[in-house]
Amino acid sequence: MATSPSPGARRAICDRCGARGWLEPGELRVCAECGGPYRQMALLEGIVDRWFAPPAQHVSEFYPRHLKLIELMWTAEGRGRETYEALAPEKVSYTQFVTRATQVVVRGLAEGWIQLDLPVAPTADDSQYRVRF
Repeated sequence: MATSPSPGARRAICDRCGARGWLEPGELRVCAECGGPYRQMALLEGIVDRWFAPPAQHVSEFYPRHLKLIELMWTAEGRGRETYEALAPEKVSYTQFVTRATQVVVRGLAEGWIQLDLPVAPTADDSQYRVRF
């Protein structure tokens, strides 16, 4: 989907989950969230959408990427699973643990009590990427 719709595009809504978007003339579109079909908004839906719906959210594409890189670095070589099993938190899945622990690692990096070694340019040599606690 283009970032700015063409002049002929119309506001559309997913029949299943209510996600909003744009439909170009003659376009059939499936919702990326739930797989439901998009349809053109009715007049009243369009008015409500225009005046009361929240604006489209824009997430920086860099923010999740740097978190994922940090997560991959600190969990490398089984370190994440090893830490999870050593702590054995109750009622916390491994995924939840990694997400929360990554936030702690990010805080440690910001405060300086965790060091990060990154190569100047991307490399396939994983040993160049290190987290020092």
